[in-house]
Amino acid sequence: MRWSVETLNGTVDRELDALPPDMRARFVRISHLIATVGLVHVREPYVEHVQGPLREMRLTGRDGAARALYVTVRDRRVVGGTGVRQEDAQDARGRDSAGPAAGAHGDRMSKVQDLHRKWSRDPAYREACDDLDAEFTLTRALIEARLGAGLTQAQLAERMETTQSVVARLECGRGNPSTRTLEAFARSTGTRLRISFEPVDDDRA
Repeated sequence: MRWSVETLNGTVDRELDALPPDMRARFVRISHLIATVGLVHVREPYVEHVQGPLREMRLTGRDGAARALYVTVRDRRVVGGTGVRQEDAQDARGRDSAGPAAGAHGDRMSKVQDLHRKWSRDPAYREACDDLDAEFTLTRALIEARLGAGLTQAQLAERMETTQSVVARLECGRGNPSTRTLEAFARSTGTRLRISFEPVDDDRA
């Protein structure tokens, strides 16, 4: 099942426009991850559960600042609204959990892809997106492999003879897992690890 991610109105779009390029890039990368695997499967440090169907998308920047965008589910759309707020990165608490789809109110929807196309005119934004590519490619691949095997994090941890917290850290994409760890992950999900090298595209014009 694929999900679309949208913002509620022009006010939220303007608040996102005002964010630094690296935070805007993280917003788009997290949105694409949600659109691929579903909101309930994207956890900390990207999305944190608030209560009921309400979650916060966590937007951290290179300067250490953090922003939060509230997100919820409407039908098969993940909807972001109620504004972007600045906060201490240590404030958020709670664990993500699967919950029922919830309604969201709002007027006109603005797709994340439209924002991405607009922001891509900015070289700093494009560079920030490129910098996040490896992190989110790994995160998406790990989550998709586990979901494809029909496993929870706890079940996968048991197969790998490790803990759920280790699997959760792997799926956050910020660690530096060894080839041995990734091979164990692959075996436990009935997949095969492949590593490839691609030419670097230096043309960001």
